[in-house]
Amino acid sequence: MTTRYCHRCAAEMGYLRRRPVQGLIGTVYQLEKYIKHTLPDPDYPVQSVFALPSTEAYTSYIVESMAAGSLEVDDLGRRNVIWAAGEETGFLFRRGTLVQPQDAIKVVLSTSTGEIHAFPANSTTFLPAKCVRCGELIVY
Repeated sequence: MTTRYCHRCAAEMGYLRRRPVQGLIGTVYQLEKYIKHTLPDPDYPVQSVFALPSTEAYTSYIVESMAAGSLEVDDLGRRNVIWAAGEETGFLFRRGTLVQPQDAIKVVLSTSTGEIHAFPANSTTFLPAKCVRCGELIVY
């Protein structure tokens, strides 16, 4: 069962990294994810691509999400961070065709040094939920 926490509770419980993340494309896996989410490729049935493809922008998206987003802990214990950025973060493509702009970020595997990565998401696909610790309304 997925558990959701507001940013404040997740931080107080030590579920979020306290320092900016280093080496976000330091492994082959991370480099592959970075390329997937910065270069449109019609071979992907569905692909979200960041509006700004630089490594600096990619790092900034992750750091900002970790500093402000809500947390989901999935059935396997993986910690993912969701942040509704309130501005265009990228675009959704289907087989290389632009479908819609994205305005949120999802950072997945946020506690795995070699697998943490992010992709643009659309805030309209998130549902309101309550933090299981304090009851605060969050976006998921």
